Amino acid sequence: MLVWLLEVLGGYGLGALMTARAVFAYGRAGYLSGPARGRVSPHSVAEFERREREHVEAIALCAALLWVVAVPVLLLRQFVTRVLFARGCTSTPEPKQVLDSIDELERALGMGRYAGGVAVPVQGRAARVARAVEPGTAGGPGRSSRLT
Repeated sequence: MLVWLLEVLGGYGLGALMTARAVFAYGRAGYLSGPARGRVSPHSVAEFERREREHVEAIALCAALLWVVAVPVLLLRQFVTRVLFARGCTSTPEPKQVLDSIDELERALGMGRYAGGVAVPVQGRAARVARAVEPGTAGGPGRSSRLT
């Protein structure tokens, strides 16, 4: 019975250790791979040690404590990421199409050059905010600048 308990605890500890190492390596590689993540330049190892090491270690520790959940997540990460964040359209529209769409919306809403000099009345909370920031109204004698 005692041998079996030690084997189970040893297996759990080994799983936790392996999970912590994998999560730490993944976090470190993610920080150091600057351009792959859309950053301007890659970060140096010294910068990682100074800024991010403690955070990555804390995340690795949490993953190690919950390795029973973390291991399947790590194994299925690529698949789940692709399924959850799949986009229907990966192409970007032409700038001319974007400008035409904006122009069409402005025309439909009567905004921009299609406004015709007509002031659109401000309603609700936006009107209270506009009145509160007018010169001479906010914080004057007998007036509260609090929005109600």
